[in-house]
Formats: sequence, C-alpha cells, structure tokens
Amino acid sequence: MSAPTAEVVICGAGIAGIAAAYHLAVRRGVTGVVLVDEGPPLSLTSDKSTECYRNWWPGPGDDMVALMNRSIDLLEDLAHESHNRFLLNRRGYLFVTADPAQVPVFVERAKEAATRGVGPARIHDHASSDYEPAPADGFEDQPTGTDVITDPTLLRRYFPHLASDTKAVLHARRCGWFSAQQLGMYLLERAREHGVRFVEGRVERASTRPAGACAACRSARGAATCASRRTAS
Repeated sequence: MSAPTAEVVICGAGIAGIAAAYHLAVRRGVTGVVLVDEGPPLSLTSDKSTECYRNWWPGPGDDMVALMNRSIDLLEDLAHESHNRFLLNRRGYLFVTADPAQVPVFVERAKEAATRGVGPARIHDHASSDYEPAPADGFEDQPTGTDVITDPTLLRRYFPHLASDTKAVLHARRCGWFSAQQLGMYLLERAREHGVRFVEGRVERASTRPAGACAACRSARGAATCASRRTAS
C-alpha cells in the first residue's frame, strides 16, 4: 500500500464491502477508500450465492417489498451502466399447483401482493388472455406484478413441461437471476478507477476519530465495517 492511512477502511471485500466501496467512491465521490481482506476479493461466500432476486415477499407490511424494489432499481441502473455485463434477467419465479383448492389462494395472494407494491395482479382464466411469457435473457420492457394462469389451454401452451394435472401457476414477474461474481468484479473495477485500493491482509491497528464524525462511515454502515483514518498493516 502506497500510504499507511486512509479516510475510509472497509473490512471485507465480498459483494457487500465492494458495493460499499463503489457507492462511496463512484457515486458519492469519497476519496481515500481502502478495502481490506485476508483473501482475494469475492472469494469467500460471495461466489457461492444463489444469485437470484425477487420483490415477491409476504406481509405483514410492505417493508421488504419496498426494500427490494429499491434494490432492484439499483441493479437495473448498474445493468444499464455496464451494458448488462452481469447478465441480469427478469424470468420471474413460478409457483405451481395441482390442487384445485389452491387456485383461489393463488389469486388472493396475487391481489394481496399488489397492495404491498409488488405490482398489478393479472388473472388469466380464458384462452384469449394476453399473458406475456418471460424471455430467457434481458430485463427491459417486462411487466411487474403477478400473473395467475388458470385456463388449461394457456397452461399447455406456455408450460408444456408441467404435469398434465396442473391447475394453476402463479408467475411473480419482478424476479430473476444474475451473475453476482461478474457484478462484483464490475463494481470493483469501477471503484479502483476512482481510487479505491485493495489490501490483502489483516487490520492489526486502528485509530479513529470520535464516533459520528465521518459522513462516509455513516453512509457505509450496515453494508461493511467502516472507520475513519484506520491504519492497515
């Protein structure tokens, strides 16, 4: 490391620490940011995630839906910025039932989800319905909310791989997958372009300003451990 001190030290170079470094340096213009980790970036748990996302969350309340809608907004911004380098898609989550008693439950869950901000509930109970299947790739120009399909003709047309006794499917739309590893590497590259340094090793000694003195620390809190003027060795 070219200098023994830093304005901000983030302990941990997983996806959370790298995201904190990116937002501090690239989005907030904070200088003197250092990432410290005992191993290479993204090498502990960040390369073992399920790499999926969803705004389909039960209640009570809409807190998780609001949090995830904001998170997905950020993911989509990054996908636009990076020309979708991390392969974000909007294939959705699919729930399936062969139990006739569950059909009205699916409909009710979709309507409840709409009240929590998931998006509109669309019920497809006839063969001429305008259900839009999700493409395999990409995320743009896709509907939000939930589609519940109960018409047998539509079920066979769009989901021929399901069992013949399927009675309904619930398709939650603002959900999908992406490459967390490629996202993390993109964020790290952009952070480094804005002066973020990475140090492989332990933080042995630390001297800090009084708590609350650094706005950068407060903005990073909850994503990674951050402190002002930490000395890394």
